Amino acid sequence: MSNSFDLRRLRYFVTVAEFGSVTRAAAELHVAQPAMSLQMRLLEEEFGREIFARGPQGVRLTEFGEQLAEESRALLADVRARRERLQASNSEPQGTVTIGFSQTLGSVLALPLLDLAAKRFPRVHLRIREVMSGDIPTLIRAESVDFVFSYAIDSGAGVQSINLFSEDLFVVGNLRSAEQHFGRADLKEIDFTDLAGVPIYLAARSNAFREEMERVARVKKIKLHVPAEIDSVAVRKAVALSGAGFTILSGSSIATEIREGLIFAARVVHPELRRKICFVRSNKGALSNAPKAIAELIAESLPHIVEHHAWPGAIMTAKRKPLRLDLQDQEAGLVSAPISSPVKK
Repeated sequence: MSNSFDLRRLRYFVTVAEFGSVTRAAAELHVAQPAMSLQMRLLEEEFGREIFARGPQGVRLTEFGEQLAEESRALLADVRARRERLQASNSEPQGTVTIGFSQTLGSVLALPLLDLAAKRFPRVHLRIREVMSGDIPTLIRAESVDFVFSYAIDSGAGVQSINLFSEDLFVVGNLRSAEQHFGRADLKEIDFTDLAGVPIYLAARSNAFREEMERVARVKKIKLHVPAEIDSVAVRKAVALSGAGFTILSGSSIATEIREGLIFAARVVHPELRRKICFVRSNKGALSNAPKAIAELIAESLPHIVEHHAWPGAIMTAKRKPLRLDLQDQEAGLVSAPISSPVKK
């Protein structure tokens, strides 16, 4: 190999391998797509072998590419471990920690986290990202995030998860619509069967929660009236609050409006609809110094946020304090459950 071979190019390569797309990898690493393509061609020239089989759906690794990806991950992990050992010699955590939040979770967790981290660990720079659940394993394997807080993600595909707590789901709309459809705007609970015929905006049927709603509707022998399918939480919320109908949202996405009494928000019961919130990270090795410090800070603050009702409808899974987020600790080995499983008290 020539002297132009470097670790940066290896990291680019591993990211392309994880995403199966030069374009997506370039966007993830904030690199121009032509520059990323050039780096991949240079890498192939370094070895004199084809690394990728290119097609209209993206790229896939050749047999040699698979071998190179495995060796590259091991090399990058070794470099990272050596760097972390050097950083650990400094007692004060430092460096950049990238935290992923699924939609709406960041609005509740990010502000207290930023405030606490700035006071406790001034040499740690936080990067907050909103992530899609389906991308989480890929982002973690590509080391684009250190860990993620998400609605239920199962362990596997290179990640491990710990259930932290669950949150109730609410029927959400404006006060006038609630009076029109339910007779009152001050209801705190809505029976699932009362949703029959009510205009309710949900995500597409490919969404796991939508499928759960449809399953419960079949069990209850009612038909949901979905005027339109809207994948964006923000758009569903805006449509519901406009008076066009209702939607189903988590407490984290409407915490401010609930506190200010601006909306109709009633828990769904019979069955109760809940979502599990979990902490997700790589299943390879312990967290390094700075990410571990931030994870412990979050674990310390979560019970306070939940117990002081800053998170409407949130219910802690584990009663003990502090929460343990280091997955090398087998006592913390709670297993994640399927999303939005209805539970009865």
